Amino acid sequence: MNVPIPDHRYEHFSIFDDLSQELRLVAMCNGKILSKNEEATQFLGDNNQFFQTLHRSEKERAKTFFNQMYDTGERCCLSITHHVYGLRKQILYHGCYHKGYIYLSGKVQLKEEWKNIEELFKSLPCGYVRVNHELEIVENNRMFFEFVFPKLTNPDSSLGFERLRLESLPGACIYETVMEALIKRSSSERVTGDEEEASMRLRAIALYVPQCQEVIGLLFDESSQMKYEHLLAYKQQMESVSHLAAGVAHELRNPLSVIRGFLQLSELTNSFHKYSQTIFGEVDRMNVIIENFLSISRKRFEIQAQNPMGVIRSVEDIIRSECLLNDVHFEASLSETNRTIQMNDTMIKQVILNLLRNSMEAYPEGMSYKLFSLITKEFEKDYEITVKDNGEGIPEEILDKLGEPFTTTKEKGTGIGISLSKKIIEDHGGSFRIESEKGKGTATIMTLPFED
Repeated sequence: MNVPIPDHRYEHFSIFDDLSQELRLVAMCNGKILSKNEEATQFLGDNNQFFQTLHRSEKERAKTFFNQMYDTGERCCLSITHHVYGLRKQILYHGCYHKGYIYLSGKVQLKEEWKNIEELFKSLPCGYVRVNHELEIVENNRMFFEFVFPKLTNPDSSLGFERLRLESLPGACIYETVMEALIKRSSSERVTGDEEEASMRLRAIALYVPQCQEVIGLLFDESSQMKYEHLLAYKQQMESVSHLAAGVAHELRNPLSVIRGFLQLSELTNSFHKYSQTIFGEVDRMNVIIENFLSISRKRFEIQAQNPMGVIRSVEDIIRSECLLNDVHFEASLSETNRTIQMNDTMIKQVILNLLRNSMEAYPEGMSYKLFSLITKEFEKDYEITVKDNGEGIPEEILDKLGEPFTTTKEKGTGIGISLSKKIIEDHGGSFRIESEKGKGTATIMTLPFED
């Protein structure tokens, strides 16, 4: 039941004023206080000059605060430390300039609250540092100095913030991130390290706190996570190699049989030159088959600009031999392109072959007509790769969760393959989605962006 509220607007305002514990005051741009409420009077006493209760460095910050409100005409906020009655008290002010006057509303910040926040940051399992607008280290935890000063036994904040960029790679990373946050007065994030060798990856996050004109910086060492991701990718890669080995061996048997036959024929007719071109052609064909197979097993993690057709043609030959070995009809519809994509060819091949293996395992036993398709299309901004099968399809309740680790349709599967494939494509700036209908098969559609 809604009870109508009487329209005593000004009475409401006075009641809220009585309930509020905020300091409210009106001042001129030079700091002269013209008006203050009861809370502000209790706090400041008879003092009618705002800047008089501030020490030199704090006074400069407050004047900058007043100038900022005057120049921009926008609402601003700042945490200011006053010295009144021999005590230091921190007030969080929100203010604005309007028609010649500075309007301020402030709330006392309890030391206990900030202390709890500091303790929380210090206990984080990462490097933590707090830097003020004068580039002084105000606070940090032990892990921060262990990251940025690995060679020093007892580092402390007196070493200075400026030294960080010269001391180590982690120091340079957090320095650049904090400086960007201070300059932009916003948040900043940076990732650096040796991605190719998979030896180090650092992530720095900095957050500008306008109330106190300070930056909180966090430094994470993601090297172990990156190494784990690479090991997991390589494990999947080796599984693909072992799975495809039988198909490659079968594919090599055909050119070997041709070579053997023509060598026997040339020996009987004593005319090797007649059949040499055919024999050398079959040797070249074997080289291509072996090179395609070896390209899957190489442990390479670098990304470079490549034409996707090289990867697609290479993987097409392997798919064809695998389908032949498993009595699966293979169809390819490939769209040619001359454009390049920033990619790791080994990883992209691994994704496609992982999907091929999933399809081979999805066909029900005794199925009369098994079909696997590889389709590519060129669009304005990206290259689309689709792999399809006509297997049993994926139940809807599993399809919604597919791509999450440990979600699988296989009795002995881990569910890592699809989630890893999805991550590889997304790390390349592409998209990865699965479409499936029970009893009609599954299609996986991937896109990779072209270089600008």
